Amino acid sequence: MFAAAAGRSLRTLSTCILRHGNGTGPVPCSATLLFDNIDQAGRWSLKRLYKMETAHSNSAAVPAPLKLNSAAGRTDAAFKYFTMAGGLVVVILIAWIGLRLFQRSELTRTRYGFKFLTTSTWDVPHQVYGALPFIFGTFVSAGLALVLSVPLGVGAAVFLTEYAPAKLAAVLSFLIELLAAVPSVIFGLWGFLVLCPWLNLHVSPWLVEKFGSIPLFAGPPIMTNMLAAGVVLAIMTLPFVASVSREVIKLVPPSLKEGSLALGANKWETIRSVVLPASRSGIIGAVMLGLGRAVGETMAVVMVIGNDPKINASLLQPAYSMPALLANQFNESYNDDLQLSALLEIALILFIITLVINAAARLLILLMAGRAGSSGKVGWAANLAPAVGRSAKLLTTAAIVCALVYQVIHDISRTGARGLLGPIEVIAFVYAAYASVTYWSRGRPLMWRAWRSLNGGAAASALAICTLVACAVLFFLLSYVSVQGARALNIPFFTQLPHPPGDPGGGIMNSIVGTLVLIGIASCVGIPIGLLGGIFLSEFGKSRIGTAIRFAADVLNGIPSVVIGMFAYAAFVLPFGHFSAAAGGIALGIMMIPTIIRTTEEVLRLVPGSIREASLGLGATRTRTILAIVIPAARGGVVTGIMLAIARIAGETAPLLFTAFGTDAFSTSFSQPISSMTLKIYQYAISPYDDWIAKAWAGALTLLFLVFVFSLLARLATRNRFAMR
Repeated sequence: MFAAAAGRSLRTLSTCILRHGNGTGPVPCSATLLFDNIDQAGRWSLKRLYKMETAHSNSAAVPAPLKLNSAAGRTDAAFKYFTMAGGLVVVILIAWIGLRLFQRSELTRTRYGFKFLTTSTWDVPHQVYGALPFIFGTFVSAGLALVLSVPLGVGAAVFLTEYAPAKLAAVLSFLIELLAAVPSVIFGLWGFLVLCPWLNLHVSPWLVEKFGSIPLFAGPPIMTNMLAAGVVLAIMTLPFVASVSREVIKLVPPSLKEGSLALGANKWETIRSVVLPASRSGIIGAVMLGLGRAVGETMAVVMVIGNDPKINASLLQPAYSMPALLANQFNESYNDDLQLSALLEIALILFIITLVINAAARLLILLMAGRAGSSGKVGWAANLAPAVGRSAKLLTTAAIVCALVYQVIHDISRTGARGLLGPIEVIAFVYAAYASVTYWSRGRPLMWRAWRSLNGGAAASALAICTLVACAVLFFLLSYVSVQGARALNIPFFTQLPHPPGDPGGGIMNSIVGTLVLIGIASCVGIPIGLLGGIFLSEFGKSRIGTAIRFAADVLNGIPSVVIGMFAYAAFVLPFGHFSAAAGGIALGIMMIPTIIRTTEEVLRLVPGSIREASLGLGATRTRTILAIVIPAARGGVVTGIMLAIARIAGETAPLLFTAFGTDAFSTSFSQPISSMTLKIYQYAISPYDDWIAKAWAGALTLLFLVFVFSLLARLATRNRFAMR
């Protein structure tokens, strides 16, 4: 029946094969040539389909023309809408999260109204609640993190894109991206036990001595404070800023760089004057993604910020953030309706903030990609960007000048002429000398050429240092966790249940099993929905619905895990009246969905269109082509996306605080509380027992090993295996 159509399809595809092959020798129009030139993963499926249709055709007396009957059309339509339903789940989830949090926090809005956002008192015994200290702490800690991470991240991105050899860039970028795979509870453990004491011993006293007159660094310093939270968040946001900035810089058209070099600019001048301005919108989007990550971080911040609900001007004093408040006070609010409503209102505020930040970041990155792919006029947003940039630059310069003048006057009044040798004054003198040499050498061609070359070399060195600092942080973190964790690893650690407080020994067997149970539940929720959504975006997503689903998946991926945990508590714990493994697994499954959707879409797009055309030409329906040809050809990449999603949820703690809750007993019941490795690490890390702290390091090393194995396997499996040979 399909012989004629198959013949026409193969004859048409011979030209395509010539294009993708080596182009030498005669190319016979045969099925054998087609199978020799398509991806090996999909070859067996297409062979089987061709043989089936050929056998069917040979049994017929007269070949009939190819027709798409109404049943096949209805099947394709049903499959399209079925996959669309899976994709629309992400849109529904975002709306459901916001609606559920809004409904459950009605008591607080009724009692306090808008004053809840402007009041700075949080007094649980007297039932007085105000969110201002937590909003202040969230944004200040996130802003400090960006001040530290953006220069390093963008510098590393420029070095990896413009200076580093391809193989070295691949290795270094992988090391930086590994920072994103480190669970936040491990950052918190390391920050609380290592970073905070070091900052309190070496950095904070120096800041008080040199800049104590500025309210920002007024003492006396406290060990857990805003500065420690900012540094930890900077380390955590660094891989996001670096990775996204690197991809954005790659979008800059090569013709712009070539034109700048042809006009006589050197490499650094081209980067500074052409590459960075052209990628400004995308880099701002990367910064905003980092801001969204910092604003929503929970476990690392709760362990290092100090948790003091006051607004302090000094970075060396304790503070409080919205995610930290949710993690700390959730347990005591279970029987207090007003406090629980206030916490859910905090979660709603955090949800709205991160939703706006992530949506704006995605729009800016899309704007950058659109500008890179178009040669026409740009929109109003692109025209507005330079004005906003100039205003921000002017305000920043004015603030720096005012702070510099104030510090110089204070140093001179305190120590006389010696005040001119302070760190701020030295930096100001160096900058003034640099500006003077630049101005003086402009009119001297030989001197100007040498000065430009020196600037280029210094810039390249500085960018390389940014990259090395990012990699050094990972190396130090991994080495310290490995050394401390290896000391407490033994057989009972993996085979015994936890012992009571103060009783040495025991293990975390229940937590290991609980982690596997939670991952299993999450996989049952997230994998089917993610695969359906990814198939729809890849095969049917060239519409406004596809654009909306794609955008919603990216936004859902940026919603803080603590917000998803509070939503799961309101949606799956309160209605049933108890914590459960099922609620924790559903929360983790929601976090898996956007990762699987986007990775599935990308890997399915790598399957050559010629494979689809051959299958359709042989008479297969679109549904059969997708299920029997496209998905088998891309199964390696699909599995990679699933592994990445599992690696992400394996290190999550915050959602489980509100859903699975944790227990020291051994349990595999879906309807009862269950433990996890992350919950146990957090419990041990904040305890006063040395044996428990040692077990926290051992658990961190075990969890880190599992997450890195998943990430490494996913990285090795991510290859373009679908290109025509």
